[in-house]
Amino acid sequence: MNESVLSGIKIIKHIDLTQKDFINPVAILGMPGIADVGKFAIDTLIGQLGAQNYMDIIFDDYPAGAIVDDSLLSAPKAEILFWKDPQEKRDIILITADAQSLTPKGIYKISNFLTEIIYNCGIKLTIALGAYPINGNKLNSKIPRIFASSTSKDLLSTFLEKNNCERIQKGVIIGANGLIPTLAKARFNTDGLVLLAETDNIAVVNEDITDLKASITLLEMIKESFNLPIEKRYSLDNLEDISKNLQSKREKLEKDLETLQIMDTEEKRKSLYI
Repeated sequence: MNESVLSGIKIIKHIDLTQKDFINPVAILGMPGIADVGKFAIDTLIGQLGAQNYMDIIFDDYPAGAIVDDSLLSAPKAEILFWKDPQEKRDIILITADAQSLTPKGIYKISNFLTEIIYNCGIKLTIALGAYPINGNKLNSKIPRIFASSTSKDLLSTFLEKNNCERIQKGVIIGANGLIPTLAKARFNTDGLVLLAETDNIAVVNEDITDLKASITLLEMIKESFNLPIEKRYSLDNLEDISKNLQSKREKLEKDLETLQIMDTEEKRKSLYI
């Protein structure tokens, strides 16, 4: 791999794999973003498929801080995982991250790096999942619409024929979710799709919103498109139960953080680095 691409990037491999280890692989990615729509969908896929860790990527343009989980520290990272299809039809490579890079240059750099991983795995199709912000009064109240764009007119037409999607006519898809499929096509002629589920425009300015309905709508489309073994409980029919579970986890986290009281002196503040 090019030295300039690797600069500032630390690779932690969990297993050695080559193209020969994958059968007709497809990459599905979802980075943090508006309402964490793509991120939640990928995290759910990882858990449902029991995906295995392939590699972690630590990058010096990720936010400067440590993540604390169950008292253990870790650096912000991108993750690449894989699922081997037991029917040996199509393996899945899953890509996500704890954060987006802080600068446009950093987003380009990590996106370029990830496209090389995609190419080296022999992937011929990359699918990115994310959010499509829409004014609240124009949202579909029952099932969020999914908007699609592609690096190939033929691929887009074929996908639209088989799935209930609308075309993205014009606009800009900001961040790695849009850039990775685009760079993969430009550099390695790997076709790409970007699927965006509609979410309330208020999520653009409110970082605390997680749009579960949008995420699950994407998840159901991916499940049907690739015949993935995802449990029925991860569906729009069970949205209320999923929401309650997520809320209980948030409340537990808030309770755990109650011990971190506001520091009222400069000396006390120096002891807190979160």
